[in-house]
Amino acid sequence: MTARESPATALDTAIEEVVGDLAVLHHDHFRGLLPPERAALAAVHQELMAAESAVAYHRNVLTRLSSGSYPVNTPLLDRLRRTVHDLAQATASRDRLHEGVAAALEAVKAAAPAPAPADDELTPRDFAALLSLAGGGTMREHLLTHRVSVRTVQGRLVELPAFQRLEAHGLVTRDTSRALTVGQPVTLTDTGRTALLGTRRSPAMAAPVPARPAGSWPAPARHH
Repeated sequence: MTARESPATALDTAIEEVVGDLAVLHHDHFRGLLPPERAALAAVHQELMAAESAVAYHRNVLTRLSSGSYPVNTPLLDRLRRTVHDLAQATASRDRLHEGVAAALEAVKAAAPAPAPADDELTPRDFAALLSLAGGGTMREHLLTHRVSVRTVQGRLVELPAFQRLEAHGLVTRDTSRALTVGQPVTLTDTGRTALLGTRRSPAMAAPVPARPAGSWPAPARHH
């Protein structure tokens, strides 16, 4: 969570647990880089922050008017009544926006990608196919032979069974609105990108180091 003495809104902590740093969220929203659900969350959160500022302003005015620095007379009482009214309206607006932010946050959670499949559900060839499709590809049916093939943007052939496993796991998607004979563009899903990042960090694909039997002598140091 971004370091701050107190959250700007009561939902800041909950939002950052889902989307990360709020400053980054609003920066990406300003540049138009967010998907629809996150963009809606960022927009309504900005409105909530403004509403919180309005509540704080009217509360500070009320505190100043009731501090004893002003003589108690009819003008002061009128200002107090107006300020209490303004504070009540600002609070009601803040509460409505709070509900809107909570609903937008739930929409972001619902749109989150499914967790990547466990490493043991996919073979090393599957992960190699996933890596080769990171830049995109095309599934196409040959007009004469009717054979279906998948090729990357670099022209490399992807094994069809591997592609079908990736598709079954929701790691890749293709544009089925286009005919296979024309070619259906293939891209990684959010889940596929998550799985690909996991393989780059996971030791699961590395060869296991054989355990040394108990009581054995350490291997001699190599001399160069």
